Amino acid sequence: MIVRRSAALALAIALVSGCVTRPHDKYEWGDYDPSLYSYYKSPAKVGELLADLEETIKAADSHNQPAPPGLRAEYGYLLLQRGKSSEAVLAFQTEEKQWPESKVFMEHMIQVASAGHSATQPKEGGQ
Repeated sequence: MIVRRSAALALAIALVSGCVTRPHDKYEWGDYDPSLYSYYKSPAKVGELLADLEETIKAADSHNQPAPPGLRAEYGYLLLQRGKSSEAVLAFQTEEKQWPESKVFMEHMIQVASAGHSATQPKEGGQ
């Protein structure tokens, strides 16, 4: 009797678990986690992180899905650090459009990038 119940329970679990499918991820993060970790360990690998972010953004765009929150902002910040202000502004504007809750911060970053400041330059007067 116990063997039958155990077998029936095992069969039920197998049937139910066979019907479970992995839900689709809401966002495609690509290689973001390992790239960011690699960048933190070795900041000289900023080019690799930049390329991975760009690839992830292109993948999201090609599937008509939004890029994960903050990804375009981080991409824009890295572009700004490299002196690519106009490209950074475009990334910040797209982030703001996709994620309206980022508006205040993105407007500030657009202002900084439009003024021609690099993200690593200190403000005048040491502030």
